Amino acid sequence: MDEETIQHAVLVFGLSLLLGPAIGGLAGWLKNFFWGVGIGALLIGCAGLYAAATIGWQRYQSIEGTASVQGSLVDFVEERSKDSNGRTTVSRAPVVEYVAADGQKRLVKGLGGGLSDKEWGDAVEVRYSIADPAHALIADFQNMWGPVWGFGIFGLFPTMFGLFFTGMAINEGRPVKRPVQRAATPTQQRWRTRGTVMANLVFVAGFAVCFLYPGESMGKALGAGFMTIGAGALLHFAVQSFPPAMAFESRSILAIVGLGFLAFGYGAWMMLA
Repeated sequence: MDEETIQHAVLVFGLSLLLGPAIGGLAGWLKNFFWGVGIGALLIGCAGLYAAATIGWQRYQSIEGTASVQGSLVDFVEERSKDSNGRTTVSRAPVVEYVAADGQKRLVKGLGGGLSDKEWGDAVEVRYSIADPAHALIADFQNMWGPVWGFGIFGLFPTMFGLFFTGMAINEGRPVKRPVQRAATPTQQRWRTRGTVMANLVFVAGFAVCFLYPGESMGKALGAGFMTIGAGALLHFAVQSFPPAMAFESRSILAIVGLGFLAFGYGAWMMLA
């Protein structure tokens, strides 16, 4: 329904993959390694976040001019694509039949791999444009918000790594000051120990959830497990922030890992269920 916006987002992000390393390499040559990696990653990350925001806003606006109708799955068609190494991959794209307000039957094709848990004849929600009922979209997470989630992932992580390395570059340029290390009080040590034990339990439980999650949905099992692992990493970040706190550079790695597992877990839960 908004192919032009997606093409624009792909173009912006693609250019960032060329300009980011080039400008980052120049910054690294003129300044140092940390500046180079930080600036390059930030350029790519900001482009990804811009693409996600642009598609998300356009999709949100376009939904206001649509109507929802229950369609039915009528077919799966094979789609072939080649990767950068020339290898061919095959995916099955769902085809859904829907009837708009004008009473005419129409077909809409979803993204490859979508509705894999559905069978022929199953009900599928479709949103079509009121102004032009021929423009429609399967109303599941993958087709509605998959591009937003994908670009958000590709934007979030380079941005976080860019901020991390930029912070390292800034700190490297400052005069060295040795912070006064204060020993933890018995109470602080006790709470930190309890928090660390709890975070470890949550972290390990995430792996168990991946294998023991009830039901046959691999997507939900992986999603629940990854999100639990992410919660454990973020809990470690919170515990290590208790005074006297661990150095921020070390703590930030826990935050990046936690957010990463949460993001991938949520995507798996919504798209592979």
